[in-house]
Amino acid sequence: MTPRLAILSGGRAGTVEPLTGAVSSVGRHPTCRVRLDADQDTEVSNRHAVIQKKDSVWTVRDLGSIHGTYLNGTRISEEQPLNDGDLLRLGASGPELQFLVSDRAQVAEPARAPAAFQPAKPALSAEELNRIMEEEHAGQLAREAARAAHKRRLVRLVGSAAAAVLVVSAALFFWRQQVAKREAQEAHLLLLATADSLMASVAELQAVVPAMRASLDSSRAAASRLRASLEAAGPGSLASPGIMARLDSAITRERDIARAAEFDPAVVAAPSLPAVGLVIAQYADGSTALATGFAVRRDGTGGVLLTTRRVVVDAQGNAPVQVLVLMPGAARPIAAQIVATHTTEDVSLLRVPLRGGIPVVQGLAWKEPPVAAGRPLAIVGHAPPITPPPDGDWRKATVSLTTATGTAARVAPGFITVDGWGSSVGAGSPVIDAEGLVAGIIATAAPSAGGRLYDAVPMKFALELLDQLQ
Repeated sequence: MTPRLAILSGGRAGTVEPLTGAVSSVGRHPTCRVRLDADQDTEVSNRHAVIQKKDSVWTVRDLGSIHGTYLNGTRISEEQPLNDGDLLRLGASGPELQFLVSDRAQVAEPARAPAAFQPAKPALSAEELNRIMEEEHAGQLAREAARAAHKRRLVRLVGSAAAAVLVVSAALFFWRQQVAKREAQEAHLLLLATADSLMASVAELQAVVPAMRASLDSSRAAASRLRASLEAAGPGSLASPGIMARLDSAITRERDIARAAEFDPAVVAAPSLPAVGLVIAQYADGSTALATGFAVRRDGTGGVLLTTRRVVVDAQGNAPVQVLVLMPGAARPIAAQIVATHTTEDVSLLRVPLRGGIPVVQGLAWKEPPVAAGRPLAIVGHAPPITPPPDGDWRKATVSLTTATGTAARVAPGFITVDGWGSSVGAGSPVIDAEGLVAGIIATAAPSAGGRLYDAVPMKFALELLDQLQ
């Protein structure tokens, strides 16, 4: 049976659209095979999504729409298979559609009318019986003649039908070729439109830091090369997994850069800045290790600060003889105590005594995953290298915090890879999401100026340490 889309809500609610081709575009544009209402369905993009059949499997793909495509209540970021009865929504509150393959309607049995009453007939005379027999014989002859004429007409009809079948078959073959050609052309135009939209979106972006401008230039060049490849490949490009993968990658990259370009890390990080300090670990051999730390819990006598494990444990496994914490605006460093160190992850907790308590960050992201891949982030910390004062008196040191923009390049259960732009920050720096919550702590050594990838430890490991303090 031909698959179809039942439009359950929106401007065209109650209609059913058959999916007669291998590729069906969905949106408000007049060229879309499944066209939504251009005036009422405002959350639907011109070219919102595409439904296509690949190796007997139907799939749905979002085409970079503004409000997204949802499959059974979950927003999709890549191509997903469709099953009979699956629900699609174009936009969070846009029209809902149902993908149907089988005919689920139950057909009722036809009603049977009762037989009519037949009264008994009176007995017949001999004359009436002979007349009826003669009429019956004449009728039999007429029926035989009619059957012979019917057979002759049937033979002629079969011959004509055979010729008609040949004509129809040829026409059907030609029609199918035209349909396939039209669908390939439509899919190719849809890809070109997506690439054009991608290039236009990238062209409108304004980078705010040099490293982001370099990423933006790279994205523009990639989009231009992709557009040229699509143009050269022609309608057959839809079948090329390589081109489709490049298109998906370019769209994802453009979205990440767009979010980061519009993201203001200073605004997001501002409530947590008073809680971010410098950790100074002094060892018996005279060496000093430095890292960023940030307070996550407070009480009337001080609070608890989270930092990287490597600052309080050297390569030989030795602990420092003294740990100091220099908080923003403090006149002098505060002597701190190591209270917990994670056995496998690069996080430690310090107890910082301060009458009245210490400022803490705005909040912690305990959820899993703590941040979605591609989302913008703020990174707050002390930019390396930090030069210790010549006489070792940290009361004379001048240190300042720096705030950088980043994105969650990769998110896994045990780590977050952060693509940082702008000024570099050191280990122990908090990674803050768009809601102002700390999603992770930088674990890698400080990268070179200009930005690079950082590894960060998710907050769930810090929670394991905090639970030990209960």
